[in-house]
Amino acid sequence: MLLIHWEEELNKSNLVFTIFLGLAVWVAPSFAVNAGDYPDRPISVAACYPPGGGVDRNLRMVERVASKYLGQSLLPQYKTGGSGTVAMQYIKKAPANGYELAICDNGGAIIAPIAQGLKLGAADFTPIAQVSFVPWIMTAGAKTKYKSVKDFINAAKSSSSRIPIEISGIATSDHYGWLLLLKQAGISPNKFKWNPHGGGGPKMRAILAGEGDLFFDDAGEIAGHVKAGKLVPLAVAAETRLPQFPNVPTMKELGYNVIAGSSVAIYAPPGLSKDKVNTLRGAMKKIKKDPALLKAFELTLQDPNTFVVDAFPAAYASDWKNAGELLKAALAK
Repeated sequence: MLLIHWEEELNKSNLVFTIFLGLAVWVAPSFAVNAGDYPDRPISVAACYPPGGGVDRNLRMVERVASKYLGQSLLPQYKTGGSGTVAMQYIKKAPANGYELAICDNGGAIIAPIAQGLKLGAADFTPIAQVSFVPWIMTAGAKTKYKSVKDFINAAKSSSSRIPIEISGIATSDHYGWLLLLKQAGISPNKFKWNPHGGGGPKMRAILAGEGDLFFDDAGEIAGHVKAGKLVPLAVAAETRLPQFPNVPTMKELGYNVIAGSSVAIYAPPGLSKDKVNTLRGAMKKIKKDPALLKAFELTLQDPNTFVVDAFPAAYASDWKNAGELLKAALAK
């Protein structure tokens, strides 16, 4: 009885196995069509600054949800140094196969390469998407003598001595923001004493210690200190006022057409195929609407509307042109 039962079960199993094989042969071609689709393995993303900063924060925000829309994960790598230019030079030379990307802010991707005289330009990269834009806020210490942008401009025009300004570094994105304002105001950068601090953190510590007065930084960095009465926001370099500081005017409201801040974006090597570019950009359009990403934007005081895909390539090319003209003129003096 046991043998007969075993033989019957074996026959049933063979029948099932045969049917399964038949189905597998019939179904297999539909899988084969997609087997070589891009991407079919994880994508490496070279961050231009170390972990813990704004670039890394934005990379992690995108990385957490990317696999839902790309079908593969993003693997953060860190190619740091050269004020962000190491990662950009790396991605310029990387194979254009879609599995090597970079993420950097406009300081490392545009401003530093120009200031350092590197052989890099807009055509050396394939812009994929701007993940975020955080506008600079012109800020002063609590004991400042400048109560408004007008106070600062008047002092700059009349002062016989150089007014100190605290910056993260020479030719960084906050330094560039100041140059934009001074150009609009018709004031030479040579009228100022630029104090580079080697990063945003040291710059903030110097201000809070009373070692400086004027600087540019973003809402996320200054909000707590403003609430504590340690800093005074004077103006926002954005199109509209920020919800965190509804009473702080924009530069535009004050007569200065200055839009400046930290733009974090994703780039591919030059020559990436149109199909792969479209795949990446298509995924980014879905990622920007993901509820988890939108929540992350809220928690980090970033505007989700600054996650830009279609309009980014043209804006990126324009930024290269404008930054090149302004920086070369300012740094030559």
